[in-house]
Amino acid sequence: MKKKQVLINAQKAGEIVKVKYTIGSQPNHAREIIPLRVDEDKVFAKCLNSNTEKLFHIDKLVLLSDEQYEKHLKWDANAGFLTDYEEFVMLKEKRNKFFRYFSIILGVVVVFLIYLFIKSKL
Repeated sequence: MKKKQVLINAQKAGEIVKVKYTIGSQPNHAREIIPLRVDEDKVFAKCLNSNTEKLFHIDKLVLLSDEQYEKHLKWDANAGFLTDYEEFVMLKEKRNKFFRYFSIILGVVVVFLIYLFIKSKL
């Protein structure tokens, strides 16, 4: 059965669906949702883990069996998560650190090559 049809059936029956959402504040964490409205490409659902109503992109949802859900890392309302800006700043700092070390190593190599060149000329 297709994912969208499973969500529609759960909406009609008021059933819980176990899913993994591949994007969002805690990507790839398992959650339990109750679909409230299923549109063409989105589902508006009550997320039982956060106790809030949220909008999910159907193509970013992965349906989980009970067994898969139990083994999966769960969405946690108390977990900290990064905003896009915070993630951008962290990546920028990592990139700057990489280039700083790369520049130092490159400088040392250049100085060493100059030393070897001068030594060979003497």
